[in-house]
Amino acid sequence: MGSRWLAGAFLLALAVPLLEALFPRLELARGSLAALALFPWLLVALVPRTRASEEPLAALCFVLALALPPLALGAGLDLARGAEPRALALAGGSSLLVLALWCAAAELAAGASAARGAFAAAWLVLLPGLAVLRFALDFVPSRVAESAPSALVLSLDPLVLCHGWGRAGGLAGSVGAPASVALLGAALVLGLVLALRRSETSREAGGSP
Repeated sequence: MGSRWLAGAFLLALAVPLLEALFPRLELARGSLAALALFPWLLVALVPRTRASEEPLAALCFVLALALPPLALGAGLDLARGAEPRALALAGGSSLLVLALWCAAAELAAGASAARGAFAAAWLVLLPGLAVLRFALDFVPSRVAESAPSALVLSLDPLVLCHGWGRAGGLAGSVGAPASVALLGAALVLGLVLALRRSETSREAGGSP
């Protein structure tokens, strides 16, 4: 992941919470500022890599270290606005863990061709794919919407999860079930990447003289 992309994500994540902290009368977002601070990282840090990092763990820790300050600032402002602490902690903590799992999968997948292709397919379906489906359902007739995937299935997408609890009044609803689905999806993607990496490594070791 290029440093310019990470710098851009950091500035975007920090912009709205910082402006609202400096100018309390300036209301830029009616929903959760913590969720808004996570959105740029979900858009940038999970994109399939074209080149493998020399130290995947260090790259993951660097992304999380950059994501934490804007998230903490947003969460503090949410609490000052009256957000329920337990619901905010559950939503923010689970979303950060989902970010970590997906980011780990992205970093590890870049080092193996089979894993890279599988991760790219999973990313395409579960992130932009489900996000587009989620927002398209807002514009279809009710009969079609009734036969559409449930909200829990759509929560496999971290973007949909973050939008769910980040919108105005989102923390008042149930956060645990969607967060569990998103964590399960992220863990399965990471498990798939690890299995494909191990398989490729075994084939290379078996084929070496």
